[in-house]
Amino acid sequence: MVDEAFMDFLGMITDKKAVQRFKDESMEDYIELLRDFEIKKRALDNTKDGKVTIKIPVSLSDLAKDVTGMLLQDTLHKTRYGKQVSVAAGGKLRVDADVMRSFFSSSMSKIVDHVSGLLQKPECSGVEAILMVGGYSESLLLQETTKKQFPTLKIIVPTDAGLAVLKGAVIYGHCPSAITERVSKYTYGIEVADMFIIGEHPLSKRTVYEDGSTRCKEIFSKLVEAGDKLIVDEAQNEKSYSPIYDQQKSLAFPIYVTSDRNPKYTTDIGCKQIGSVEVPLAGSGTERAVTVRMIFGGTEITVECEEESTGRITRLIIDFLM
Repeated sequence: MVDEAFMDFLGMITDKKAVQRFKDESMEDYIELLRDFEIKKRALDNTKDGKVTIKIPVSLSDLAKDVTGMLLQDTLHKTRYGKQVSVAAGGKLRVDADVMRSFFSSSMSKIVDHVSGLLQKPECSGVEAILMVGGYSESLLLQETTKKQFPTLKIIVPTDAGLAVLKGAVIYGHCPSAITERVSKYTYGIEVADMFIIGEHPLSKRTVYEDGSTRCKEIFSKLVEAGDKLIVDEAQNEKSYSPIYDQQKSLAFPIYVTSDRNPKYTTDIGCKQIGSVEVPLAGSGTERAVTVRMIFGGTEITVECEEESTGRITRLIIDFLM
């Protein structure tokens, strides 16, 4: 978002068409410009005054002149940045520190709002520190803003914050046991058909089965809710399910995932099927039950279905690296 704000700024002082042509026709210069801006934005803080120097590629200046018919310094004076930005010798742009800081305002505001919202959640009760990782966390401006907005929390910025995720992945690859517990990002469950309740279930999902029972199809039966703590390689919450017909020979369990905490139906927006498992049934009758549980490993989920009468287990492996 900071880079985007910077490019919008360049579009205002040159020309949007010139900036687009610059991206399309001078990719090497475009990348070099962003690299220079990356260095400058990481060093920016709330105390810096004066000007920040950014080298503007000749190709961009030439394109701006070609599109507008004017020199960069002339188009600059016609914008609201006329007194805060100037063009120096050698094609360098001298940008007031306050203008540079304005590129950060939108993204930092969204981050502060997001973190504030997280801290209001019950599962975040008692949080004492904020650990800042990722490239943006190396920004002094973001660090200072975070400390100011959350004065009661300890703010931790590790060395090479931008490499923290990569290093963590490498450590985990060598030692999977390094992570023993995680928080589920999604809600997982299976699709079932329950008895239809008038006034509660939509008529569009009303289905009459062969045994004469009226049921509601496509119901999302939760096994794991977003936000639940998951202990690696241990079974999570389990539920039992029974067949509809006396002579039913198997039970099918379509597996679904969603970011919604409380989905009602597998057809809700955001629900996605990630697998399906069919469990063979012994004997007859609708009292036969199958217990379904989910086990979370490093990069995969095991759906374990146990036929209660025989103890026979059917498993489905969902590998998220495939």
